Amino acid sequence: MNKINEDITIVTVLYDSSELINDLLKNLINFKVIIVDNGNNEQILKNLSEFKNIKVVSQKKNLGYGKAINFAFKDVKSKYFFVLNPDLVISEKSIYSLYNLITKNPNAGIVAPITEPDEDFYGLFPEKNTKKITGPNEIRCKSLLKNAKIDGEICVEVAKGCALLLNSEHFEKVGKFDERYFLFWEEIDLCRRFRSEKHSVIISPSSLAIHKQ
Repeated sequence: MNKINEDITIVTVLYDSSELINDLLKNLINFKVIIVDNGNNEQILKNLSEFKNIKVVSQKKNLGYGKAINFAFKDVKSKYFFVLNPDLVISEKSIYSLYNLITKNPNAGIVAPITEPDEDFYGLFPEKNTKKITGPNEIRCKSLLKNAKIDGEICVEVAKGCALLLNSEHFEKVGKFDERYFLFWEEIDLCRRFRSEKHSVIISPSSLAIHKQ
């Protein structure tokens, strides 16, 4: 087994999910995958029973997103874990690129890919007025927002919650996801706490995840 496969665990949360998860899992056969069943996934889970690399965990109720990831984290023994929405597709090449980036930046709490065709924010906390940004990183964030192609990774304020490669030790030290958030804003809160502890959040434009739904 390659070191990357030992160092990364994949975590995804299912609630009333579709067959799109098969497109995600076909590129993850070399990784340990933990799936949190938040409900209404009986047929999907039956079809996944043949995958030897997948572990399904459940508390028999809908925990919400952040709490479900915290629940799965109890079974994460790897140095990093990669939170992925079930309606994404990401290649092993992009995962390798993110892995190389997070290992070269041991202080990073999160590294994340570009997701397409998403058109909502990249990089800036939502209270920022993107029309008045002036700093070099903020300008590059705005370029990402406009889907411009830029070279090199960029330190940001916040990354999108649908695809986050996290440092397990840093995640635990900042208190994991705040379970008071049920579905929205939990990644913004987590990024605030990472940055308050001087852990960087990095987006890699050379890594791509396709958001299919």
